[in-house]
Amino acid sequence: MSRDDLEFDINYSYFIEKMNYTLLNRIDKSITLMLIVLGFSVFAPFSNMFIFGVVVAVLSVLQLVYQFGQEAGLSKEQMRQYKRLLVEFATLSDEELRSRYLKVQDADSNPWRSLQDAAFKRTCIALGRNDDFEISLMHSVIAWFAGDLPRTKKAKNNVKTSPDNP
Repeated sequence: MSRDDLEFDINYSYFIEKMNYTLLNRIDKSITLMLIVLGFSVFAPFSNMFIFGVVVAVLSVLQLVYQFGQEAGLSKEQMRQYKRLLVEFATLSDEELRSRYLKVQDADSNPWRSLQDAAFKRTCIALGRNDDFEISLMHSVIAWFAGDLPRTKKAKNNVKTSPDNP
């Protein structure tokens, strides 16, 4: 694995962990907010408390089973480790960089697969590489909710027109 490959992989890992952290954190906070709002619905003049109870139960089970907050914490720590590698990238030898990357990679979280294309595209943009694939609509929505919807800027025609030549 060349140094260039390591740079790409470290950046990719950083971006996917960052997106995963943001996504899971937002899901966790959204569920918590819904639970609070539904908890206060007890005071509402609505007569069908059964529906509120079912929604609260489903949200509570989702939060307990998937543990979005805990998974977000793991992604945040991995994101910090990859950021440290990126900061120290220029000062580390190839062997030390490879060794530290493999060590950090051992503790990777399990990011959503739907974030992979967006993280790849973001890495290409960050490193100034060409990428000519499009992200599907569903993956774009998830990437947007994860806080990063990468878009490649298209080259503009830099021909200037003068007032004499519109």
